[in-house]
Amino acid sequence: MDTIVIGLGNPVLADDRVGLEIAHCLEERLRGRSDVGVTQIFCGGMNLMEAMAGHERAIIVDAMTGGGGSPGTVYALGPGALLHSRNTCSSHDASLSVALELGALAGLRLPRDVRIWAVEADDVSTFSENLTPHVRHAVPLVVEDVVRHLESTE
Repeated sequence: MDTIVIGLGNPVLADDRVGLEIAHCLEERLRGRSDVGVTQIFCGGMNLMEAMAGHERAIIVDAMTGGGGSPGTVYALGPGALLHSRNTCSSHDASLSVALELGALAGLRLPRDVRIWAVEADDVSTFSENLTPHVRHAVPLVVEDVVRHLESTE
């Protein structure tokens, strides 16, 4: 597989699950493509770096807080914005930037192209398996953006 799509989030924490929802939708939409894999993980840092290893490109979908937009705002971010996504940095693990550095030092083949789609969250503290309305509305928008990006880089 040339490209890995990684949905990040907590499946029981309201809007923090948006990356997982988007990944699920993309998995359905991209079914049958041998050049793109889709996975879901529940933490960033080293686990995220390991999920990216061996791929030419990585697309990360995640929730964001404090991006400045209203809930449901979609951000398409380049690799320089890795610290802004909600789950790419954790106080319990290395940040994605540090994990990528360590992976490179260890000789892992890591993606040359990393893109992030993040959705401004409304509620990331309530235990719930439901997205808030504005964030739920953003899911198909991100799915379409990611599919267009994949098609434009084929």
